Amino acid sequence: MAAPAAPLAAAAVFVPAALYLAWQLTTSVQPPSRFGELETGRSRAELARLLPPRPYPHPPDRARAAPRPPGSACEFYRSAGDLLGQVDPYRLCWAGDTLVAKDTVPASRM
Repeated sequence: MAAPAAPLAAAAVFVPAALYLAWQLTTSVQPPSRFGELETGRSRAELARLLPPRPYPHPPDRARAAPRPPGSACEFYRSAGDLLGQVDPYRLCWAGDTLVAKDTVPASRM
């Protein structure tokens, strides 16, 4: 009786977790064309139409550890919707409500 229950229990945990991860990956994609349109010195409100619904919550450690402009907080976005491969994350750094820096963290260096 317990043998059939184990795979069902594992699936009950794994499937929702996989769906949640896929949702995180796909809702944090910043297409390269829109990334190119982002201009430093502009407010978040001015750039809102160019930003994905949410930042990527799990950037690589190397990307998080990179030096950032003083007084800024950085957010990360994925440069492509590829769910299985590595993609270059984009980093946007904000000082208050103003974009002060944007850069790409090459996936090959992570």
